[in-house]
Amino acid sequence: MRTRLACIASLLAASGALADTTTTFDNGLEGWSISGRTDIAANGGNPGANLNGQLFDVFGADVRNETNAAFLGDLTRYGAFELSIDVKINSINMLGNEVPRDFVVELRDDTNNNGYPYTSVFYHLGVLSGTDANAGEWVTYSVIIDDPFAIDLPAGWGGYGDEDPNTFEPILPADRTFTSVLQSVDSLHFTTFVPGFFFGFTNFDMQVDNISIRAVPAPSAAALLALGGLVGTRRRR
Repeated sequence: MRTRLACIASLLAASGALADTTTTFDNGLEGWSISGRTDIAANGGNPGANLNGQLFDVFGADVRNETNAAFLGDLTRYGAFELSIDVKINSINMLGNEVPRDFVVELRDDTNNNGYPYTSVFYHLGVLSGTDANAGEWVTYSVIIDDPFAIDLPAGWGGYGDEDPNTFEPILPADRTFTSVLQSVDSLHFTTFVPGFFFGFTNFDMQVDNISIRAVPAPSAAALLALGGLVGTRRRR
């Protein structure tokens, strides 16, 4: 019984072994930019410092990281994990009018055998707007990946790297899976560049803060540990 409990405890400990990582911009960029812009404001964040994006006549806004190892590589090492970002939209203006923009998180692998620039999986986090109830306020956008070892795309996720021959929508290449992309992430993007969509020239005034990745404790491991404890109790009676 002691060996069984030790194994279960080790599994539970491993599920939270990796440290959470959050970029608050109080200590610098840590690899992040907004479409290559790297202007940090010391105040006005959520709280403290934050990354400012003033983008003019661009097709979209792309909060990206290509160098911070905590957000890249084999992300299945976290087990279940959460990605999140705080965003404040001051304005999204196109032709003199405020417009909304869909906001996705995209995990890219630069390997692609179909002539595409990369392979990716992406998830719709919400809508950015300078006119809705959240305009000028900090909003947290996040997604939890419960099963990073899934073969098929989980509900709500899309794929890029090939094209459906009937609908012409982006799809994941036939030789790739959800987990194979997560095992080889070359860049991470919180972006309005939704795969398969195109936009006109737009001006963005936005701020971002508290970009994080964190391991989510596995309920199954906790349940096994509790079960192991119950079994031990029964045998002691």
